[in-house]
Amino acid sequence: MEILKSFDLEINDELFYLFSDLIYRTSGIKLGIHKKGLLVSRLLKRLTLLGIKDFHCYLKRVKSDNEELVQMLNCISTNTTKFFREKYHFEYLKDRVMPELIQSCRDRTIRIWSAGCSTGEEPYSIAMTVFEALRNMGMDDGTWDIKILATDISTKVLGVAEEGIYELEQLPDTLPGDMITRYFLKGVGKNRGRIKVKDSLKEAIRFRRLNLKDRTYPFKRKFDVIFCRNVMIYFDEDMKQHVLSNFHYYLSSTGYLFLGHSEAMLDREQFTPVYITVYRKR
Repeated sequence: MEILKSFDLEINDELFYLFSDLIYRTSGIKLGIHKKGLLVSRLLKRLTLLGIKDFHCYLKRVKSDNEELVQMLNCISTNTTKFFREKYHFEYLKDRVMPELIQSCRDRTIRIWSAGCSTGEEPYSIAMTVFEALRNMGMDDGTWDIKILATDISTKVLGVAEEGIYELEQLPDTLPGDMITRYFLKGVGKNRGRIKVKDSLKEAIRFRRLNLKDRTYPFKRKFDVIFCRNVMIYFDEDMKQHVLSNFHYYLSSTGYLFLGHSEAMLDREQFTPVYITVYRKR
């Protein structure tokens, strides 16, 4: 507590709006004034670590230091996820989307993008679903080229995702034991109760930092499926439209877009609803 006394923990409305404007311009994340307490609590860790005494000085730092700007965005990003979250999406991917892709893909190539992948549970769940679909159809012969791109603005969560180590209890109770054995290693000794994603699953996924605020995205090939769930709830209408327009561009001609359960589709001219918050490119 003595350390905190030397810091100016106050942030007035004017300073808050300077931070929120910077965050919006660099990430698309919209923070209302009611988020002032959240901003203070999350950025205080950086001030303490850097020995910066007040938020005015920290604002100057992030404006002049791109690496610290990334660290600030790491702190601000909300990262709540779990394996097979919104299970019905993965069932639809396995039972409807995958059979269609398998039938229509002449070059046996499937590309999927997990946008806002957080700590990796979503892309690993996607990969397991894809491999199980191939397995169930008797097509897991190693001749399919499956690539999943997993992106996030936070370098911190991407580090966790690439490591692929989780608590066993993070897996759903309903996940069959043979799937756990196929895709995870169970920890022993001091790592008992933990699991590690097997390399055979990791190899299908590439983790990259990407800012959805960017005007365009650095992709050469279209995606068959895009997952962007519970991400756009942090964006305003302009940012949502920007992201949806880019998704439409980077989807294949009949590609699928999966959104979060609380996210409504704004652009019905470019996307057609086909299932619960699942849309198809027009």
